[in-house]
Amino acid sequence: MFRRILEKTIFVLYTLMLGFICLAAGVYWNLRDDLPQLPDSLDKINLSLPTEIYSADGEIIKVLGQRHPVNLENISPLFLKAIIAVEDARFYEHSGLDHIGLARALYVNIQRRAVVQGGSTLTQQLAKNLFFSFERDWVRKVKELLVALQMETTFTKDEILEAYANQVYFGSGAYGVEEAAQEYFGKRAQDLNLLQAAMLAGLPNSPNNANPFINPERAMRRTQAVLARMEREGYISREDRERALQTELGLVAPRIESNPNQYFVRFVIDKLADDYGKEFVHYGGLKIYTTLDTRYQQLAHRVVDTHLKHLEKRELKAGLDESLQAALVTLDNRTGAIRALLGGRRYSESQFNRAVSNNRMPGSAFKPIVYMAAMEKLGYHPATVVDDAPTQFPIPGGEPWEPSNFGDKYMGPVILKKALMNSLNAVSAKLVYNLTPRRVIQTARQFGITSPLGDNLSLALGTSGVSPLEMAAAYSVIANQGILNEPYFVQRIEDFRGNVLYQHFFHGVQRFSSKTVYPLLNMMQGVMDEGTGRVVRRLGFHHPAGGKTGTTNDYKDAWFIGFTREYASAVWVGYDNNQPVIDKNGRGLTGSRGAAPIWAYYMEKVLEGKSPVNFPRPEGIHFQKVDTRSGYLPDLMTMETMEVAVREDLNLEKPVLPETEVIPPLPPDREVTTVPTPREDDALPKL
Repeated sequence: MFRRILEKTIFVLYTLMLGFICLAAGVYWNLRDDLPQLPDSLDKINLSLPTEIYSADGEIIKVLGQRHPVNLENISPLFLKAIIAVEDARFYEHSGLDHIGLARALYVNIQRRAVVQGGSTLTQQLAKNLFFSFERDWVRKVKELLVALQMETTFTKDEILEAYANQVYFGSGAYGVEEAAQEYFGKRAQDLNLLQAAMLAGLPNSPNNANPFINPERAMRRTQAVLARMEREGYISREDRERALQTELGLVAPRIESNPNQYFVRFVIDKLADDYGKEFVHYGGLKIYTTLDTRYQQLAHRVVDTHLKHLEKRELKAGLDESLQAALVTLDNRTGAIRALLGGRRYSESQFNRAVSNNRMPGSAFKPIVYMAAMEKLGYHPATVVDDAPTQFPIPGGEPWEPSNFGDKYMGPVILKKALMNSLNAVSAKLVYNLTPRRVIQTARQFGITSPLGDNLSLALGTSGVSPLEMAAAYSVIANQGILNEPYFVQRIEDFRGNVLYQHFFHGVQRFSSKTVYPLLNMMQGVMDEGTGRVVRRLGFHHPAGGKTGTTNDYKDAWFIGFTREYASAVWVGYDNNQPVIDKNGRGLTGSRGAAPIWAYYMEKVLEGKSPVNFPRPEGIHFQKVDTRSGYLPDLMTMETMEVAVREDLNLEKPVLPETEVIPPLPPDREVTTVPTPREDDALPKL
């Protein structure tokens, strides 16, 4: 019964094949002008399609698919037998289309009720990889078959096999068997033993999942399957297979580039592969023009490495196994272009990209977003007075939450500008309470932050993870006086003929009015000039700028994020294992000591030779000196004044808040959770 069903299935299949061939002939007549012209030698194709990635300054920073072709006689016969056995057992018998192989694949797929085998020949795979890698429709399949048939009539089997072996992708950035042999085993393709040949032959079908560097167990299972197929096809004996499995594989350590551009390059490749597919990126012969400024990237690497070495040698507690790490991102405020993206100290030691990971808390660097929410949604302004005093916030079903300032020191009534300059936790917590965390989250989304944010009061102290890239983008909105330019990393993509496949056109979105943002901008200038970030000025950076420090609970994260008119840069410093960063005297490393010096030295070099550029003041905004305790215009009782940027229609001769501030009771339907209070010590280090 089953045999009869199989015979009918094969008969139907042959009928369909005959119909398909007739259809293909008709399609060929219509598509013949669109088919690529085959050269007189396949070598000319093998060398013509590397993808090149360029920096913004025209430097080639990465080449993908660059092959090192070798002649067939310089490839191990064991590999050639293995690749034929596993990919196209009837390679020397068919003429580009294997009817028996296609029928067998269909039978196996029907039997297992899944697509576990394909019917493409080596020639079809070669045609696909060379000409049609990023087309994804039935027309491509027809073109692929037609070109395969052309190849079979134009070139010998050995020429096709040689071309395939020299261009196929083996994972880990290796194209062609020669490069793969060097990458995985540190030897020439002609010197591969049977076990090594079988492992390489198993990679083209799944170069990432079966990669021995990434998944050695799966790679070995795939190798065993290749050896079994070789035995079944008569290329090796059972004794050969068993002897090979007893052989030492000889896998070498993975080669990892130490070039600091690699963090950005890998980010670009992964993003494009997600959007367009790996075949498009690796096989397309593309020219990818990115936004990276290699001078800025080199500066970032040099400054980060120098400062971290100084901290480890002179200031931090010795004897730790973990190396201090850092991340740095720079955005062009005018466009959103990523000009520098350093994801770690050395790419050769760690490929984890901390610049785009959102696993670290920003601490007090998140407070400008809280203040912006208060000014936009509650009508607060830089001269609004909040009482900086110990306050307990009731938590339903739990103990009250009492956020504390560093050193348990409080200022009493204080205007918002001074509160931000001194990074007062109690004030920020009161703002979030009066706003509700959800309204703060809404404001964070307006700033372009997409990471999950906790709906709790401790959001006031930056207890939800965000990435340095997100924080740089948020601060860029402040520098742009309310305009969000989405960060981007690719300016243009061209195919190998020079046709433009993609072009980025930036357009800013006004997320906040300039009259609302400018007072916050001025407050953040105060942070850098006289507040917790004044170390930047002490270190010699004199361009007009604003910024904010950040230090999280138990000193696990140190941040400094700042902006000039042209650029916004974010710096993070900490340990990957989340242990506190403690100095030799037992003090925690703060944003002002850990991250701000990196920002200052780096930005000073970035802007070297450029004239200072001031931030334009919007119409309807003026500067006014006020009493820092009352928020009113100064009088004879005033002890300290501070200049604030406020709307011209604001009358500062009248109280802006009741004299006694009362925390309203918690609504019964409101749920609030909390985490341990981060404390920030942004005191200026001794220089």
